[in-house]
Amino acid sequence: MAKRKRQWSATEVPNPEQSVTGRLSPNVEQHQSPFRVPQSNNVSERNPQQRPVESTAVPPLVEVLPSITRKITACAACRKNKIRCDMPEDGPPCVRCRRRSLSCVLNRSLQSLVEDVKNVELVQSDLRNLHDTVDIICQHLDLSRPKALVVDRGKDRENIPVSGEPDREDSEGCEVSPPDSPSAVHAPIDTFLDIAKFGSPKSVESPPGRRASRATHGDDLITKGIVSIAVAEQLLHRYFSRLDHYLYGICSEHHDLHQLRTTSPILLAAICTVSALHDPQDQRYYAACNREFRSLVMRSMFEKRDVGCLRALCIASFWLADASRILCSDAIRRAADIRLHRSFDYLIGARDPESCSPSSANPIAAVDRVRLWYLLFVCDQHLSILHNRDSLLRSDKDIAVSWETYLHRAETTESDIRILSQVSLLLIMGQVRDVLGSDNQTPLPATLTHHITNYSRQLDKWFAKFSALFITNAYIGDFPRKGLELHYQFGKLYLGHQVFKGLHGNPIPMHFVSAANMAHDAAAGIYEMILNDNQLTNSLVGMPHYFHIMIAFAGHLLLEICHNHHEQLSINVQEEFNLIGAVLDLFRSQNCIPQHPIRRMAPGLSRKLSTCAAGLGIGSLFDGHQSSQNAYIATTGAQDLANPSQNFDGQPVQFPVDSTAPQMDDFLFGDIGEFTFPDLTSSFLP
Repeated sequence: MAKRKRQWSATEVPNPEQSVTGRLSPNVEQHQSPFRVPQSNNVSERNPQQRPVESTAVPPLVEVLPSITRKITACAACRKNKIRCDMPEDGPPCVRCRRRSLSCVLNRSLQSLVEDVKNVELVQSDLRNLHDTVDIICQHLDLSRPKALVVDRGKDRENIPVSGEPDREDSEGCEVSPPDSPSAVHAPIDTFLDIAKFGSPKSVESPPGRRASRATHGDDLITKGIVSIAVAEQLLHRYFSRLDHYLYGICSEHHDLHQLRTTSPILLAAICTVSALHDPQDQRYYAACNREFRSLVMRSMFEKRDVGCLRALCIASFWLADASRILCSDAIRRAADIRLHRSFDYLIGARDPESCSPSSANPIAAVDRVRLWYLLFVCDQHLSILHNRDSLLRSDKDIAVSWETYLHRAETTESDIRILSQVSLLLIMGQVRDVLGSDNQTPLPATLTHHITNYSRQLDKWFAKFSALFITNAYIGDFPRKGLELHYQFGKLYLGHQVFKGLHGNPIPMHFVSAANMAHDAAAGIYEMILNDNQLTNSLVGMPHYFHIMIAFAGHLLLEICHNHHEQLSINVQEEFNLIGAVLDLFRSQNCIPQHPIRRMAPGLSRKLSTCAAGLGIGSLFDGHQSSQNAYIATTGAQDLANPSQNFDGQPVQFPVDSTAPQMDDFLFGDIGEFTFPDLTSSFLP
């Protein structure tokens, strides 16, 4: 029987030229265009001068492949040999592979793979939208918020954008105004929003609340690897066991680490940042936490946030001097958006509970929101004093001027009394600023003398009223009472320093001499309290930055009075210089990181002290940091602190200047030179 010769089909003829072309063509095409992929498997649809070439290796170009119009129906073995593949309806193996016992693999179409990935992304986006909507509903009804999506855990969504995500910058803008609430009075902007949303192409896709932040869920300091769980627990313990009580326990109900990570990572970042600021061992943690906190604040600028974000901004405003004004301004804006002040009307019975939002109508939540509003008012007034600007919150709001109504509630706590004492004091100091004009550089007219006397009496009555109400705190001891005395001296200092405006070293007018003596006695009394009171000494690293800046201002004013008016006011200059030098030694001995205000203001005050001493030709400068403090203690002994102007014979004054100490930053004390002293431009900076 003759052996049959194999008949070669047109597609199976072993052509050497075709073989060479098959080996070289892919390289040539990739050299010309690395992403050039045929759009069709039909040979007749391609360039007739090009031969159909199939590569045995599929390059990893899935992400850049264009749309594929035909699905692959042949198995890999048949496609490799370019023969017809008879594939049954039930799938592999095909007839040829079954007959030859070959592995039959049917590659899925790249188009179907891309469609599957896109469908998964769309489903994930829909789930996130649904989760965010449920979260907003829970917040509005004061229910426990849902857990974070598992799909988002361990994944940095900022660096890995999700297709179809509704709150990307390129797909949606920021809202003109917050959504109106049922209890809100109709505002002019509401009409515009009602009209504009129907003409917006995204109105159907963007229901109210859809832009609620997702950045606050899933990612926090711990999941990002910034701090470990153990370090975070240490930072929280330091804050809640001590620091939070300087701020009237405003965050006492949020001490659980897991709760903070789940509900408000920005509040966790703020607490960790403030806590790390008050321990020299956590300098590297302070830098990392502060960087993360600022990042969260920036990312949330155009997003709706809850009370937790507002609380974080408020906490940071009291301690982070470099960003306090920005954070407080943002907090006040958010407080207005959520109508924080309405809870006060509910507490005093001025508003029907049915007309209030669920958060305002809840007694516990309403008290917390009122205390938070008062805290924002205090922070805003502090910054108004420190920076010579008008306050952002209106001081004539009912919630501010009706503080006595809140004070007389049966549920008033020790923290409430402390907060309201600040509100009452700052209302007086606000009147001083409005009447005497802190940003006016002209001398005060003599007609304002009786106003100064009146404000001084108001400060005396304020101190007498609240000093009888303060008690010892279980966490910070007698600091509330000592802090009240310090604030009383701050008020006298702020009132009395107004008479030095526009003098430029000229003698003080006789009708203002008593006010000038009041300012001098207050400044000296502040430094004597710091030096001789152990409670205040131990609280130097812990108290909010308002204390530190006012202490620095008191030293600055005291030095200027000694330099320009010591003869007219009969001041013992050597005694005052000894006092300031002793306090500066105390500042240098404090164990804190270089970013702390105590560490930053000591070098500037030392230079100012040296300049004044050299200008008056008294004292001597030599090495050693403890002799100033020792000289002051040796000469004062057990003198009564109520009389800060007692004379004594002291040792030669020395004013050490620590050249290795960190320099102060412009943003912390740059405004002190403008505290109505037009000729005091040196401030504390070199």
